[in-house]
Amino acid sequence: MRSQNLNIAELIQFQPGRVGLQGRRLLIHDLSALGQFRRDLIETVGEKMARRILTRKGFFWGQADAAGMQRLYTWDCLEEWLLAGAELLKISGKAQAEMKIEALNESSGLINVRIVCTDSAEVEQHLSEMGKAAAPVCWVLAGYASGYFSYCLGKSVYFVEKKCQAADSPICELIGKDIDSWGTDIEKDLPFFLAVDIQKKVRELTVRIRDQQRTLTLQRKQIQATRNIKSLFGFEIRSKAFRNVLELAERVAGFDTTVLITGETGTGKEVLARHIHALSARNKGPFLAINCSALPDSLLESELFGHRAGSFTGAVVNKTGLFKAAEKGTIFLDEIGDISPALQAKLLQVLQSKEIRPVGDTRSQAVDVRVISATNHDLDQLVIAGTFRKDLLYRLRVINIEIPPLRERLDDILPLARFFLSIFQRRLKIQNLRLAPATMDVLMKYPWPGNVRELENTLEHASVLCTDGIISPEILPVTVTEMKPLKLVCHTKQTLGMLEMQHIGQVLESTGGKRSAAAKILGISESTLYRRIRGMAV
Repeated sequence: MRSQNLNIAELIQFQPGRVGLQGRRLLIHDLSALGQFRRDLIETVGEKMARRILTRKGFFWGQADAAGMQRLYTWDCLEEWLLAGAELLKISGKAQAEMKIEALNESSGLINVRIVCTDSAEVEQHLSEMGKAAAPVCWVLAGYASGYFSYCLGKSVYFVEKKCQAADSPICELIGKDIDSWGTDIEKDLPFFLAVDIQKKVRELTVRIRDQQRTLTLQRKQIQATRNIKSLFGFEIRSKAFRNVLELAERVAGFDTTVLITGETGTGKEVLARHIHALSARNKGPFLAINCSALPDSLLESELFGHRAGSFTGAVVNKTGLFKAAEKGTIFLDEIGDISPALQAKLLQVLQSKEIRPVGDTRSQAVDVRVISATNHDLDQLVIAGTFRKDLLYRLRVINIEIPPLRERLDDILPLARFFLSIFQRRLKIQNLRLAPATMDVLMKYPWPGNVRELENTLEHASVLCTDGIISPEILPVTVTEMKPLKLVCHTKQTLGMLEMQHIGQVLESTGGKRSAAAKILGISESTLYRRIRGMAV
């Protein structure tokens, strides 16, 4: 788990009379009431004692949250667990926080951290009740960060607020160090943090919550995360690899040239092609797509170029082909590597001359269409094998965009999963579909051989089977939870076709011979799978 993947809708649970954080009961406070309480506390016991009380409150709160994050998630590393503290500051409404870990030594517990905050709730409380301050006032915030880090590192860590917006600074800045690194510099602030048996109370609380969660089911309300930046794909793209793909796609969209999109099945090649079309000057024209492997050659030629009545048996009327129907728009040729050599020659002629000739016609017709093609094959290898024309490849691959597989885009898995759940929530009319914390670990560890399409199908499967809106690991397909990685054993004498057949055989074995499930994983239609299985038997 990574800190940036925390989602408020999956953490906070709402039902009448009870608000919870995965089993821990919470209270929703009114900010003005807290401001009044702060002022009364200062006027009653003095500023120093008020600061100590509020700092200790924050310290225990931070330790409890750190224990909760340890209980709920398997973190990629200690640093991600620590960075989650800043995300929790935002989720709980304490402040908008950005954290930078300057130094971290896990073995010794030495640490140096800088947290920059804006829109602090404590600053707002103080300014509304007491006006500008002469010194920093984010006491709960400092205590919270200290408690959180102390629990994570198993060593006393203290944060001191050096700058504060309540004291005319543009930001609130907190510096955190372990007690050894602070040395004598922490002596004047140390009394504000001292409390009795905090560690024991946190351990007791953690045990109690773990026991309660076995029997307690709480209703959680879906809340839109306000800081999510949505792309045209409908989800927040976090992986650098896919951002690079989109940047390249956006650069080439404005140029009317051919594009070849490559990548494994299920990576979203057609989605990217539609994205390029939407950004291009042809976006007011049609976008027409065809899977070249789904039709035999005779039908495919007719679909692409059209035919004249009487040109073959069954051709009773003239038919306009996709190239002509896509005039002023874009045609997307998926699985281009599967077309025959004869059709390759005709397609090359179209790309060179910008003209088509319908089946059975003697005259050519000019066409104005942009061609985007896609394949999951290595076309260079097909050229070497003599099954694909080199000159056609050059025409198709003026620009090549390769989409990385989902296993190389780990940061996109959870945003994609949440995006799909939002779709299924509307389509299946299921309220508050969300991921259980344990499910997140399963999704992140699975290699997704079927890529985005397999992830979508997996979550649709789970959405249909869930009874309370929570996607738990138990309702995921066994192919995901009982992970058996597919391995291709490569021998020097095996052809590309032999490797493909071996892979299909292994996928069929993993699905118990179910062709529909295997086709989904492979990202092809059942009819295409049937043809390839039939080819295996020949």
